[in-house]
Amino acid sequence: MTVSEYTGGVNYFCSDFKCTGCGTCEKVCLSDKIKMMDNKPVWQKDVFCYMCYACVNLCPAQSVQINDIPFVKSHTRENGRYSHPYATANDIAGEKK
Repeated sequence: MTVSEYTGGVNYFCSDFKCTGCGTCEKVCLSDKIKMMDNKPVWQKDVFCYMCYACVNLCPAQSVQINDIPFVKSHTRENGRYSHPYATANDIAGEKK
């Protein structure tokens, strides 16, 4: 297991059963790591993740989760999400190059 597999999010992010296939996660992913396939998000192994957490915080169904990694427990399944009060998904998507 390489460092990039943890910091790049290869096995770090996932979506759960609540995913509606809306594509918001792909839309707000500034690194273009997320691609929708069969109406589900897939985190591309060959793309480095910026770890901005926009996919986690802006998923309307709260479906995007962070998996536990060694020595670090994730609490996304139990906790709510933070959405900036003045930045929408469209605002963030508009920042993509």
